[in-house]
Amino acid sequence: METRRLVPISMLIAVVMGTEYNCPSTQQCTCTSRGKKVYVDCSNRGLQTSPTFPDDVIAINFARNKFSEMPQNLPRTLMYLDMSHNNLQHLNQSSLSRYGQLKHFSVSQNKLSEVHIGTFKRNSKIEHLDVSKNDVLTIDVIYNISIDLKNSKIETLNFEKLHCTYGVSHIVTVDHVVNLKQTNLLELNLASNRINSLELGVLTSLPRSLRILNLSDNVLSFGLYIMEFAVLHNLEILNISYQSSFHQVGMDGDFFKKCNDARKPPIFRLDAHVSGTKHNNQTIPLSELSLGKDNVGGWIKNYTIYLPENLRYLYYHDNLYKMSLPKFPLGKKNKLTHIFGQRNILYELIGPITGVDHVQYIDLSGNFCRYIEKSFLKSFKTLRNLNLSNNALGQVFEKDTNGELFSEQYQLTSLDLSSNRIVRLPAKIFQNNYNIIYMNLSYNSMTEFHVQINHMKNLSLVDLSYNQLSSLKSSTRDALDTVSRGRVVNVNLIGNNLKCSCENLDFLKWMQDSETLKFVFFGNYTCAFGNSSNFPMSDIDILLQSLEKKCSSYTLVIVVMTSLIIISTTLLLSRIIYRYRWKLRYMYYVAREKYQGRVNIDDANCPGSYRYHAFISYADLDRTFVIRLAKILEKEYNLRLCIHHRDFIPGTGIAENITNAIHNSRQTVCIMTSHFLTSYWCMFELNMARMEAIYSRNGENVLFLIALQSRVMRDLPLHLMDLVESKSYLEYPEGETEEETAAFRAKLGETLKCGDDV
Repeated sequence: METRRLVPISMLIAVVMGTEYNCPSTQQCTCTSRGKKVYVDCSNRGLQTSPTFPDDVIAINFARNKFSEMPQNLPRTLMYLDMSHNNLQHLNQSSLSRYGQLKHFSVSQNKLSEVHIGTFKRNSKIEHLDVSKNDVLTIDVIYNISIDLKNSKIETLNFEKLHCTYGVSHIVTVDHVVNLKQTNLLELNLASNRINSLELGVLTSLPRSLRILNLSDNVLSFGLYIMEFAVLHNLEILNISYQSSFHQVGMDGDFFKKCNDARKPPIFRLDAHVSGTKHNNQTIPLSELSLGKDNVGGWIKNYTIYLPENLRYLYYHDNLYKMSLPKFPLGKKNKLTHIFGQRNILYELIGPITGVDHVQYIDLSGNFCRYIEKSFLKSFKTLRNLNLSNNALGQVFEKDTNGELFSEQYQLTSLDLSSNRIVRLPAKIFQNNYNIIYMNLSYNSMTEFHVQINHMKNLSLVDLSYNQLSSLKSSTRDALDTVSRGRVVNVNLIGNNLKCSCENLDFLKWMQDSETLKFVFFGNYTCAFGNSSNFPMSDIDILLQSLEKKCSSYTLVIVVMTSLIIISTTLLLSRIIYRYRWKLRYMYYVAREKYQGRVNIDDANCPGSYRYHAFISYADLDRTFVIRLAKILEKEYNLRLCIHHRDFIPGTGIAENITNAIHNSRQTVCIMTSHFLTSYWCMFELNMARMEAIYSRNGENVLFLIALQSRVMRDLPLHLMDLVESKSYLEYPEGETEEETAAFRAKLGETLKCGDDV
């Protein structure tokens, strides 16, 4: 335990400037002269009795010797005396009576069993007294000492460890300290005394001048005495750490030491009795300290805890209290700036804690904390340093996607979240923390780091060491480059799983080329190079040369192979699509027709029936001939023919009309002319009719061609030449005599009428 002290209590004499020489009266000691004053160091010399010293000696260090009684032959003008680490067993009225000028006196770590009343009665000038680590005295000796000091100039009292380590616990009573009330005491140390509680009125009985109070390493339990701290207006440092701490059991005799628990306490004579506390110089009954009662007599939740108004440092660390920190309202009239709450068992931080308008430093590390409420830190608006390391808050941070947890910490400069089992952090978690200088995220399990840091213009160190990072993404690298413009930013990536691969080549080049980024311990970085062992980053030039060569060859191979695969696949798909283009079109339109429910009723009931005898496919330039031919066939042979300009459904697509006409006709008749061959829709009808024959009519020949021009069949595309070979066409008579024309119409009419099922 370390706290700031006003003055050293140990009384070890340190001389600044002066001349050392062997003392004239004894060769066992060393004297130092400063003007007309002489300082003597006789520490650790095995002395049992004191040498004789001249009257100009004002300070003597007898620490670590073998004195069993107080020496009585020292100069009367003595002001500083250190008798620590000796064998003194008791102090009485005659022990210090001749040393009326004494200011600093230490009997720490002796074998004292008694300090009688009157021991310090004649030492009214004493300022610093240390009787610590005499564990047979017990805290009852405080009364014997304080009654002698009530009219002294005492400033520092060290009563640390006046009780044996494994003894029973004690309660500090008003009687112990009431005689100190009128002194100007500045520092009081009651650490390591197995104090369980403070009697109500103890803190009220302490002098208002007190600036440091040390109650660490005790077994304090919670009680109403907590409400009395507010009366210590000038208190600046309060240490209540190491409560209920475990003390290692050793076989050196300390465990088997017989404690002085049963000693008869002294008879207290009190000059006053204190029954209340004060706040703002007014006495307040303890029953009215911001505590009310509910209707059933229990304490209600409406309470406020007042701190000493000048308190700046609160030490509450290394305690064994397992607790959740609930709502904690503090009185606003305080100057608290530093809270040391590390290594406790605060497994939940609920809050909010109010009345903390001046707090700049909080250390809550090592608390086994697994949950922190998003509103817990809302009141700490002046916070500059926050340490939440060595907890288990990873999941809480991962869920803070809107950055609510640290949203009010605009002045935060140092943030330590190391060792918190963090796997990932949301991008906006630090969006309001503009003034961060130091960010520690080391010893977590992050595989990526995508946190927004562009706004942190004062950032000086980002510690990402000992995570699972293989690289930093380009967005993060750009952000680091942005915040490092004009100054150096330190980045620590040691202990990560950096990869020396082609994918990370840009990242590795960035590390090498960065001028304003300093990679801490860069010479100790390693990265995995393929399947081989880790490669030292100290040889990054060689590494990059090898990697660039490897990656360039791989890149060429990858580009060539990828291009070949794409070209081959494209050609293959194009060939397949081209070859089966009419089949694919046909299947598409048939499926679309069925999906839209346009199936002929007759077809549904009788698959062998059709709406038309034939669908006539022709070019618009041949319309006159087709219309004349169709009228004759419909009149003389009672045929029902489908002609697109007459029977297609308005508002329906051409392709869909064509497909429906072919599908609902017994046959398809194509009037073959040069105009037909150059018409897109005529060729579409011809190919759709072929697909209908193949896939819907079981190979039945439903396509009938009429060659209106003599040489037109020779101009058919190659994939349609099978129609010529199969002789599935009629040639229109070239002479166009009435007999030939009538014979042609008769043959055509009979062909279309054959198998009439319309």
